Amino acid sequence: MLALPVPLPAAAALALFALYLLITFLTPRHHPQEPPLVRPKIPYFGHAIGIFRHGARYYSDVARQNPHSPILTLPLPLNRKLYLATSPAVISACDRRPKTVSFAPYVVEFARRILACSSSSIHLLSADLSRDGRPSHAGLRAETMAVMRRALMPGEVGMERVVRETVASFGRGAVGGVVGSGEGVGLFGWVRKGMTVAATDAVYGRGGNPLRERGVLEGFWDVEQDFARLGLPPALSAVIAPAGSRGRTRFFQAFRRYYASGGLDTASHLIKARHAVHQKHGVAAHDLERFDLGVCTALLGSMVPALGWSLFLLFSDAALLKRMREGIDAFVAELPREEDQLASSDGDENKEEAVPTVTVNVREVADAVPLLESFVREVLRTLTNGTSARFLLRDTVVDDSGSTYLLKKGCFLMIPAAPVHRDAALWGPTAEVFDPDRFVPEKQQQQQQQQQQEGARKVPASGWRAFGGGHNLCPGRHLAMREMLSIVAMMVVRCEIEPCEGSWRTPEKVSHVSAGVVMPVEDVRVRIRSREGAERVNWRFVWEAEVGGAAE
Repeated sequence: MLALPVPLPAAAALALFALYLLITFLTPRHHPQEPPLVRPKIPYFGHAIGIFRHGARYYSDVARQNPHSPILTLPLPLNRKLYLATSPAVISACDRRPKTVSFAPYVVEFARRILACSSSSIHLLSADLSRDGRPSHAGLRAETMAVMRRALMPGEVGMERVVRETVASFGRGAVGGVVGSGEGVGLFGWVRKGMTVAATDAVYGRGGNPLRERGVLEGFWDVEQDFARLGLPPALSAVIAPAGSRGRTRFFQAFRRYYASGGLDTASHLIKARHAVHQKHGVAAHDLERFDLGVCTALLGSMVPALGWSLFLLFSDAALLKRMREGIDAFVAELPREEDQLASSDGDENKEEAVPTVTVNVREVADAVPLLESFVREVLRTLTNGTSARFLLRDTVVDDSGSTYLLKKGCFLMIPAAPVHRDAALWGPTAEVFDPDRFVPEKQQQQQQQQQQEGARKVPASGWRAFGGGHNLCPGRHLAMREMLSIVAMMVVRCEIEPCEGSWRTPEKVSHVSAGVVMPVEDVRVRIRSREGAERVNWRFVWEAEVGGAAE
C-alpha cells in the first residue's frame, strides 16, 4: 500500500520541529552556578559568526554590552560554550590555575590547523599533558617553552645580540633605503617590511634568511591576513583563503631549503636551542619549517603593527615629539664620540673626513627619559586587542567580590585585553584617553595616592595584558619591548617623518585574529628624511653595555 503524501504545511512544520529538537539537543546546558548566559542575536550560530567575522573585537563588543558581569557564558554550536572573563579578580584567579585553566590545548590546535603539522608532531605536542592537565615537563611543548624562556631572559647575551642586530638591520635597510629619496612611503607597510627583514635577519641569520627570498615575506603576511580562514579544513581554506594558502606553502618551502642548506649554522641561539629540542624529541624533518611559522607569528604578528602605531602617534604629535626629543637629545649630547675615517658624502672616494661614531645604550636612555617607555606601554594599552585563550581541563570555581562562578570542564575561556585596558575602575576617568605619561613613575605614584584616598582599587598586574598574563606570559615580551624602545629612540634621534598630504590623518582600525594589536584599515603616506646633522654621525644603538657589533 502506497503512503499518502504529507501536506506541504505539515511537512514544513515537521521540519521546523525537527530543527528545533536538533538545535535544542546541540545547545549546551547552562548550570545555575555558571557565569551569566549571553544569548546570541542570531539563534544558535550568532556568537560563532561574530567571532569568525570580527575576531577579538567581538569579545570586546560583547563585554561592553554586558558591563555588570565579571565573566560571561557564550553558547556555541555543537554543544560547546565559551567563557568571557573581563574582571581582574577573575582573570587573576584563572592565571593562577595553569594546570586546569590551560593554554596547552591551543598550542596543539594551532599546530594542527594553522601550521598543518603531521600527526606525529601533534602527538608529541600532546604527550606532556596528563589526564588532569599537569605538565610532565619532559614533552616537546613544555621543553620548547622552557628553552625559549631561557633564551629570551633579560641579561641573556643571545637576546641582547638579537636586539642589537635587529636595530642595526632596520637602520641599514629600512631607514637607509628611504632617507634622502624624497619619495613617499606607506608608514605601516614600510615598518612591516623593514621589521620583518630586520627581526628575521637577527634570529635566522642575514645570509640565509628565508624571508629575504622573493615572495616569502609577502606570503607570510598573507597568512596573517587569512589566519582565521586557514584554520578551516585544508580543502575549504584553499578555496576561501587562496592567498594565505599559497603564502603558507611558499613559507614552508623556503624554510625547508634553509634547513637543507645548513642555514642553522648562522642562526641565533634561540633558533638553535629550539632545533635541539626538536631533534631530541624526534620531530619529523618536514615539520621543522612548520614550527617556524609559529616563531615568526609570535615574533612579528603584534610587534610590527605596535611599532607602526608608535611612530605614527609620536611623529603626528608635535608637542609630544618635542618633549621626547628634548629628553633623548640631552642624553645623547653627553655621550662620548669616537672618530672614524669614512668616505665623504660628496661622492669623492679619494677624500675622507672624520665622522664620529656614537653608541647609544637604549637601556640608559629609557632610565634617563621615562617618557620613552611610558609612551610605548601606553601605545600597547590603548591599541592591544588580543585575547588570551585557555581551555578548562577540569571543573573550576573562581570568585569575584563574593560571587562564585563554576567553569565547566571542556569549555573555552577567553580573556580579551581591551575591556580590561579600558576599565575606568582600574585606570580612572581617563581610561579611554591616550596618555603618554600614564606609566611615568612619578605620575603612577600620584595616581596610586589618589586611588587610595578615593578608596579605588590599585591596578593589579593582570590589569595590563599586552603580553598576556600568568604562567603563559609571553616569553618574548622583553625582546619585543627592547626592539620597540630601541627603534623609537633611533627614529627620534635620526629622522623626521612628515605626512605626504600636509596634515596627519588617523586611519580607522581593524582587528585580526593573529595580531594582538589593531591594524590600520588604510596606510598613511609619509616622507622620511634625516634630521639635520644626524646624517654626519655613525649611529650605533645597543641595549646594555655591549662591546663590538655592527653599526647601522
